[in-house]
Amino acid sequence: MENKREILKVVDLQKKFHKLEVLKGISTTFHENEVVSIIGPSGGGKSTFLRCLNLLEQPTSGQILFDGTDICTIKGKAIDHCRQRMGMVFQQFNLFSNMDVMHNLTAAPVRIKGMSQSDAQEKALELLAKVGLADRADAYPSQLSGGQKQRIAIVRSLMMDPEVMLFDEPTSALDPEMVGEVLDLMRDLAKDGMTMAVVTHEMGFAREVADRVVFMADGKILEEGSPTDIFDHPQDPRLQDFLSKVL
Repeated sequence: MENKREILKVVDLQKKFHKLEVLKGISTTFHENEVVSIIGPSGGGKSTFLRCLNLLEQPTSGQILFDGTDICTIKGKAIDHCRQRMGMVFQQFNLFSNMDVMHNLTAAPVRIKGMSQSDAQEKALELLAKVGLADRADAYPSQLSGGQKQRIAIVRSLMMDPEVMLFDEPTSALDPEMVGEVLDLMRDLAKDGMTMAVVTHEMGFAREVADRVVFMADGKILEEGSPTDIFDHPQDPRLQDFLSKVL
């Protein structure tokens, strides 16, 4: 990845909730067009790390350099602008239940980016077609399956043309038969060159799709490397123990 642009550089990131230290000095780099899977036991700080990257949680100390700018120091509207460039997909979809799919997709581009309603609708229909949901534009979230809701949530992020996509266990709330349709969409995004950081329990996805795998436990990165390094030649005892339980 040496010749790829550094899009996010994390330096000694720490996060405390009162006296509880959740992140204990995380340092890593994300490159353009790179897919990074973040794996590890529950409670290891993975989701908190992801939420710090787009400032949903304010880091206690350290730096997050987004295209060279330390976003830990920015305030107000600058934070909103930063989040536009860094899409986030959650476990629980977070769709507006009182709006149909089309309005869920067009609200932010129209309100935040100043896109015209007609342009936003045209873009939404294109993206819906791409994810196989062109016929669901008028549906409400309550009329959709979990897999459909999560694909809509991903499209909602794509509507803002993000430079980076953050996924926080995007399949963990889904029935097993719906996991595949969301992972397939994420594979397509990876093929299209989207820069992605994915907290996931789907080891098959981490092994097949990721360029790099980061293993987190106890608020630290204990090991990172290629999928082959991590899955076939794990060095850290905690990683060896974790893989023995999940594979």
